[in-house]
Amino acid sequence: YLTLKKGLRVIVTREPFSEEIINLIEKLGWKDPITLTLLFAADRAIHINWLSKQDADVFILDRYYFSSIAYQGALSGDEDWIKVVNSKFPKPDIGILLDLPVEIALSRIIKNDKFNFNEKISSLSKVREKYLELAKEYGLYVIDATREKEKILQDVIHIIENHLL
Repeated sequence: YLTLKKGLRVIVTREPFSEEIINLIEKLGWKDPITLTLLFAADRAIHINWLSKQDADVFILDRYYFSSIAYQGALSGDEDWIKVVNSKFPKPDIGILLDLPVEIALSRIIKNDKFNFNEKISSLSKVREKYLELAKEYGLYVIDATREKEKILQDVIHIIENHLL
C-alpha cells in the first residue's frame, strides 16, 4: 500500500532477524529469560545496524523490543532490567499491537493435536497482559485482531496515514 499508493520506499523485516541467533535461541530451547533477553538484544543490535544502511522511507518491523519486554518480562518478572538492556535502541514512531485472545491465536496457528494448550495458554496469557500494559505505557495502538483481515488492514492504514504521512 505505502509503495503502490504513496510512492514510498518500504522495508519490512521481523525479529528475530539474524539466522545465527535464531539458531542459537532454538538450540537453547526458550528456557532462560536472562539469556534470551541478551540474545534478542544482540539480534536487535544486528538488525538496527542493518536497517541503518538501507535506503527506505518507512521501516515496518514485525516485533521489536516490546516483544522482549512482554515475553521475557512476563516469564522472568524482571521487566525493569529488560527495559534497561533495550534502552539504547531507537524508539519506533508508531507501535501497533494486533491484539488477539490467546485461545484464538493458538487455534489459528496450531494444527498439531499433541500441542499442550494448557501450558501455552497460561504463559501466553501473561505475555498478552504484559503487551496490553506496554500499549498503555508507551502509547501503542491496539487493534482488535479478532475481526476480518480487511478491517484490521484498514485500521493499520488509517493509523499510518494519520501519523506518518
